[in-house]
Amino acid sequence: MNSNEVKQALQKSITQFINAYKTEKSLSTSWKLPIVGFADTGSAYISSLREIVSPTHYMPQDFLSDCTVIISYFLPFDTEIGQSNNGNTEPSSTWVTAYHETNQMFLEINKHLTQLIERWGFHAVSPQPVGMIDAEHIYSNWSQRHIAYAAGLGTFGVNNMLITEAGTCGRFYSLITDIPVEPDCPLKEERCLYKRSRVCGLCVRRCPIHALDTEKAFDRIACASRLEGFERRLGADVCGKCTIQLPCTYHNPAKGL
Repeated sequence: MNSNEVKQALQKSITQFINAYKTEKSLSTSWKLPIVGFADTGSAYISSLREIVSPTHYMPQDFLSDCTVIISYFLPFDTEIGQSNNGNTEPSSTWVTAYHETNQMFLEINKHLTQLIERWGFHAVSPQPVGMIDAEHIYSNWSQRHIAYAAGLGTFGVNNMLITEAGTCGRFYSLITDIPVEPDCPLKEERCLYKRSRVCGLCVRRCPIHALDTEKAFDRIACASRLEGFERRLGADVCGKCTIQLPCTYHNPAKGL
């Protein structure tokens, strides 16, 4: 199979799995169609993640020595989930539930995809553990968004979210494999309207604690502190306020420009 055929097969498999899993587990969360891309494990961008993200960032070869690509996929939330998180200063219960249910489901999706890939005669490894963050090191050791960028799924907005064809409202995950397919490349054209032409910037105004600024660096410490508070009180380190009611929430705002 060529890369497009593999993508279609993976998208179909993920969609079928989600439908069955949602029914079996009686989940309340709903998702739109997944988006799939391939990041080249030998690319200069992947090799530089320890400089771009963190010195402790894992390399895909740490998990699978002869890997060829990282499968990155995005599960966009249904519009109602994003709408539920509009207003107030704390994440909605619907948003928190979507975060929990999606994260738990990701592990099962990767097990399912690993079995599929093994039936094709190849290997796949789910990178675990990922996202190890503490008070002294507020960086991900496996950045799903940077992997997704390398896989051509989108470009970063001012809010540090990746803008896909289905917007930013959803979750990313990944799987490392040795399938010999043609990888995707990072997109060259910016999708963030502010980065394109200095219009919009709504995400900056949406942040309740002013951690975002178009002229200054992202206040990572303030954001992390806010998320820690939600983790203690709500059981999830989620917020999402800077992703809601934006031109990029559910769509690629630069499409057609």
